Amino acid sequence: MLFGVVFLVSLGCEPAEPEANVESGAKKVATFEGGEVTQGELEEFAQASGVGELSEDSPQYEAAVQQIMPQLVSIEIAKAYAQEQGITVSGAEVDRELANIKEQVGQEARSSGRDLSNQEAYEQALEQNRITEDQLRKDIRENLPIQEVQERVAGNAQPSEEEVQKFYDENKAAQFTNPAQRCMRHILLNKDQKDKAEEIKEQLQDGGDFAQLAKESSQDPGSAEQGGDLGCLGKGETVPEFEKAAFGAEQGEIVGPVETEFGYHLIEVTDVRSEETRPLEDVEPQIRDQLAAAQRDEEFQAWIEEQEKERDVKYLEGYKPQQQG
Repeated sequence: MLFGVVFLVSLGCEPAEPEANVESGAKKVATFEGGEVTQGELEEFAQASGVGELSEDSPQYEAAVQQIMPQLVSIEIAKAYAQEQGITVSGAEVDRELANIKEQVGQEARSSGRDLSNQEAYEQALEQNRITEDQLRKDIRENLPIQEVQERVAGNAQPSEEEVQKFYDENKAAQFTNPAQRCMRHILLNKDQKDKAEEIKEQLQDGGDFAQLAKESSQDPGSAEQGGDLGCLGKGETVPEFEKAAFGAEQGEIVGPVETEFGYHLIEVTDVRSEETRPLEDVEPQIRDQLAAAQRDEEFQAWIEEQEKERDVKYLEGYKPQQQG
């Protein structure tokens, strides 16, 4: 099979014309030297990429096709190239990638507060995405050669020192500066409980346990069980009255009662965090990875565009992306 494909391409044969008068799923909507895209593959890719089910009767059909076809043709060209170059994937490589996926899914689950093992998170992800492990293995086996093609085509892309410095300077405020924050806890009383708020404040000033009083009296169910803890918040993350009081307090100071639309708050600032900009040396590896990935994407896309010309991509009427001219 591989020899046949390479042999036909080496002869420079013309790709077959896209076919309209065949069964819908097998209909060829794009062809090129070494491969093709069928209607079935288009519909499957639409589902997998989150576009949803394609219907030719839908008013969004043409726009969806315009969005999907460039990506799908790129993938199929890379698959064809991988096959022609003899790029294959072993079972061990599939196993390693599957293990990486499990680790990643597990870390994401735990970072979102779910106490799950890697395997438990992985099984939940399969269920949520309505995919079996056999299907996932098949996808991995198909996608790993494409990754190898990308590495061969653009794997050496690396940003210069000047590009790293420029990116850091232009994005210092947005990406690498931690804003000023106040870490705090509060006790919330209803709007008709101002007197009780004053009483609780007196208890706190006399040495009362803030966490215990919050559990007993706070009307904020989200924080009461945590002793009133709200974590660390920056400006713009709370209502104005609350923010003004919190950012005007010193560490360890209890302020209030502060009236907001929610009621009366007693606030204790547990930590004051000043604005802090991370130095370039701390974030340089992150910047290099980000810029290198962008450069690899650009180089790979340029390679795909050359391949499209060389392989003489032809589209069925109505499927040619506008950017193809």
